[in-house]
Amino acid sequence: MDLEGKIEELVLRHLPDERYFVTEIRATPAGPHTKVSIYIDGDEGVDIDVCAQVSRKVGHDLESLEVMDHPYTLMVSSPGLDRPLKLPRQYHRNCGKELKIRLKNQQEIKAKLREVQEDFIVVDELSFKKEKIPFSEIESTYVLVSF
Repeated sequence: MDLEGKIEELVLRHLPDERYFVTEIRATPAGPHTKVSIYIDGDEGVDIDVCAQVSRKVGHDLESLEVMDHPYTLMVSSPGLDRPLKLPRQYHRNCGKELKIRLKNQQEIKAKLREVQEDFIVVDELSFKKEKIPFSEIESTYVLVSF
């Protein structure tokens, strides 16, 4: 198992309950040490206390189980608005919001998320055309912020 897989196993042990899930884990070289970035989300969002709790517990396990054999920096965070939606589970919380969707054919769509199904989403394009988009055709999706 690779390093990111080992770290994900540790994170999954320390999530408070089934409402929380891992969206991404990256371990990247940063000079003489490794930057470990863990992004967790929840069906109702994630607050800083959950991130801090997971960080403490995972950091303890990384040390006690000697998962890392060199210096590292650990960062546990919610994905934030600058990170794309990675899992179908993240779309549910964003129903009714405007999205910027880049398809694998490089077409970009700005649309309002109306519905989430197992294999696709339903959006209202800003031209008011309803459209089903299979997850398999989506390259990236960002939630647009409106002020």
